[in-house]
Amino acid sequence: MKELQFRPMTMADQNMVKEKLAYDNRDICELTFGENYAWSRFYSLEICELYGCLLFRHKGSDETLYSFPLGDGDKRLVIQCLLEICSKQGSDLAMYPLAPEDVEQLNEWFPRRFLSVINRDDSDYVYEREKLVRLPGKKYHGKRNHIARFKDKNDWCYEEITDHNQSECRQMMHEWKKRRVADWNVEMEKEYRAMVISLEQRQELGLTGGLIRKAGKVVAMAMGEPLNSDTFVVHFEKAFSDIQGAYPMINQQFAEHAAEGFTYINREEDTGDEGLRKAKLSYYPCKLVHKYTARTSPVVNANLKIERDQIIQLWQTCFEDGNFSDFYFKYHENNHQMLVIHEDDRVVSMASFLETTIRIGEKEYPARYVYAVATHPDARRTGYAGKILDCAKEVWDMPFLLSPATEKLYRYYEKFGFVRAFECQDHKPCMSSMLCASNQWNFVTREISPEEYVKLRDRHFAEKELYVKWDQQAVEFAMCMNRQLGGKTLAVTTDAEHLSNKLELLMYYPEGKKLIIQETTLSDELLARVMPELLAETGTKDFVYRQEGGMIYLPPRLRDLELPKDGYLNFTLA
Repeated sequence: MKELQFRPMTMADQNMVKEKLAYDNRDICELTFGENYAWSRFYSLEICELYGCLLFRHKGSDETLYSFPLGDGDKRLVIQCLLEICSKQGSDLAMYPLAPEDVEQLNEWFPRRFLSVINRDDSDYVYEREKLVRLPGKKYHGKRNHIARFKDKNDWCYEEITDHNQSECRQMMHEWKKRRVADWNVEMEKEYRAMVISLEQRQELGLTGGLIRKAGKVVAMAMGEPLNSDTFVVHFEKAFSDIQGAYPMINQQFAEHAAEGFTYINREEDTGDEGLRKAKLSYYPCKLVHKYTARTSPVVNANLKIERDQIIQLWQTCFEDGNFSDFYFKYHENNHQMLVIHEDDRVVSMASFLETTIRIGEKEYPARYVYAVATHPDARRTGYAGKILDCAKEVWDMPFLLSPATEKLYRYYEKFGFVRAFECQDHKPCMSSMLCASNQWNFVTREISPEEYVKLRDRHFAEKELYVKWDQQAVEFAMCMNRQLGGKTLAVTTDAEHLSNKLELLMYYPEGKKLIIQETTLSDELLARVMPELLAETGTKDFVYRQEGGMIYLPPRLRDLELPKDGYLNFTLA
């Protein structure tokens, strides 16, 4: 085993580092020489050359992170070396940032060893350069208006940052910092100092800078560099927010001048800052570049490419639901939504964590719906399911939802911090209302698309203070599953000539002689009026609106939230 000799990165390493980075041609914003050099002293960043590869290492207070090996050397041998070193130290090997292709390669070389997780806060925003320059169409109307206001007095100009105006940029940065003194923190100070290094050493680092003047004063500036063969990355972008249009102006002008010749612009991540996320989304990225953290762990991602048959066999053993697992995986072919534990290279425990959104009060939070938790009968009483849940709570710092099938399972999940938040009940309008209403209401139904369903569903349930939202893919899955049960998903209206107006939703399926309403936006009165025809059509004698019960787990950072009592979970995709 070779000894790793890490050292601080210097300007003399520039050619070597750029050569290794260029070989892999990744989209990840951190993989540039300028970015790493500017931040290296603030994040204990060091480099090492091993087996023809480049490695970055960051020693944090909690753990040490390594990059995926970069360049044309023996990457597998480098990772093997890291595994041996970490094993000797009694620690996990943790690597960041990894591209999807890095994760795939890692799992091919070292199957069943790594848990790979995306943190949305770290995802890079990538835009088409031409759109940032032209700002075309209605969706950029607001940006164009702000820019027009900035240009009103025709007292502005764009300049490349040079030795002649560098001091003015430094002065602008100092004033920008002073205006934020009330909420200044350690991370902001690190960014400020990295900006100073980038500004003062921009030529040596190969950075390009641009500024905007208004009435002769520098009011905005940006710096960046080429990321790969077709993408330019913007590392810093600062402006005086009290000057209308200053931020849109530097964004548009820097894209036009500094990134000329590139197809895409990477504007880095939002770090979970809500205001920054809103601002970056307002420019309509063409894609998000997700970055993975991979860590050795007994709980790992399912590898559906090579373990699909094992997982389906475990599913059928535990749930005895025929070929439902085949149907499920047509819609959920995502290794990173399912976590598993192995015994002797065999999957013996699993759980899926489906992405969703939950609104609590007036705020929405990304969340995960816990689905298909199962442990093989031969491996029960090992605590495997609990280990998977605890691992999920650690890697995804967000609310979790689930709908236990029995009272015993409710008590089981309470041990893991879940609380009851959604009442289970079978609801039914008054039968006398239904009889009185028969044949008194003309209604029209038609099939509805998943896209329409999502919009109408969210609009109708917007008043709920505890509401689980599902995206179009999840709704499509539920609609197809409903069809498998012989059911229908309809749009209902009273006016045949205006089907787009006042649409209501109705999802139902027959269960023996009873019609089960899975979800509807119809009032009790209107549902009762629809029922006679639906009962006749489906050959059923009775109906019930089944509202699923469920639980929620809140991470420590959200424990102070007060959960409303009228939570709405339907549907649960079960």
